[in-house]
Amino acid sequence: MTLIAEYTGEVDYIKNREQDESDSMMTLLLATNPDESLVICADRRGNIARFISGINNHKPESRKRKNVKCVRYDVNGVCRNLLVVTRHIAKGERLYMDYNGHENEYPTHNFV
Repeated sequence: MTLIAEYTGEVDYIKNREQDESDSMMTLLLATNPDESLVICADRRGNIARFISGINNHKPESRKRKNVKCVRYDVNGVCRNLLVVTRHIAKGERLYMDYNGHENEYPTHNFV
């Protein structure tokens, strides 16, 4: 597994960011109760990972371009979102990831 970067930023409830026009938000958790759904907002406290291109996960042809995925690890009780490659990436190839993948796998208390 080749690590690209950790996706960093402010963790906030989606309801607090409904009017936010940032294009650097990653869905962290879509909870059954929408008031508990979370996003990572990389616009103010993010790093270079926020510039990875997102795919339109509703179109099969877009999903084929995906070459980066988010894996989540517990590091000393803190959830870390690491971006790793999913296949060989040629020199000069653009990086694509699904910013809304895997959001239902983790309970809210791991993030807030």
